[in-house]
Amino acid sequence: MNNYYQNKKCQPRSLVIIGAGGHAVSVANVALSMGYKIECFVDGDKGGLDLLGIRIISDLGKLKNINELSFAIAIGDNSARERVYNEMIAAKPSLHFPALVHASAVISFFSDIECGALIMPLSIIGPNSKIGKFCIINTRASLDHDCLMLDYSSLAPAVVTGGNVTIGKRSAVSIGASIKHGLQVGDDTIVGAHSYLNRDLPNKCVAYGVPAKLVRMRSISDKYLE
Repeated sequence: MNNYYQNKKCQPRSLVIIGAGGHAVSVANVALSMGYKIECFVDGDKGGLDLLGIRIISDLGKLKNINELSFAIAIGDNSARERVYNEMIAAKPSLHFPALVHASAVISFFSDIECGALIMPLSIIGPNSKIGKFCIINTRASLDHDCLMLDYSSLAPAVVTGGNVTIGKRSAVSIGASIKHGLQVGDDTIVGAHSYLNRDLPNKCVAYGVPAKLVRMRSISDKYLE
């Protein structure tokens, strides 16, 4: 049985969401479907305000019961999400980051979901697939059997992959794209919206089209979410 189903048996702690933008609302929606209580949002620019009727604080130092809480990082950009996690865990190694899986998602018993991953409504994870740390599988995305998503990678809404696909670390597959079975997408690579990928892609590139073609190379810090 995968980590998600094992952890599902535990009573969830109250959840603190890092970030207070649109993605934070989506994270809260998933968490509430699992039975979490949202303790607060954390955003240095919005402290003192509220989101969804829930308070926003400016920093974690304002939490008195930090060891009794769980945490989620509501940052859509893959490299930024990794950076924030590394900063938080360096400051306090004991922080707890559960996988968050919407109640409507279809998750194989034979898959594995690592800490911090976010699985959105109506998404599908097939047998023998592995979702790495802090990955995002967005609404109605489908990851078929024997796939591997490395840490901090993401599938946008309505992405479809065949089986035996590997998505590299911090890579992003954009909205509505499809990936043929058995392919490998390198680290820090972007597959454009509504593309059909029928060949492997190297690290640090941007590809799009039908079929998708390599358009240019990119740096890890290049923005792809505007």
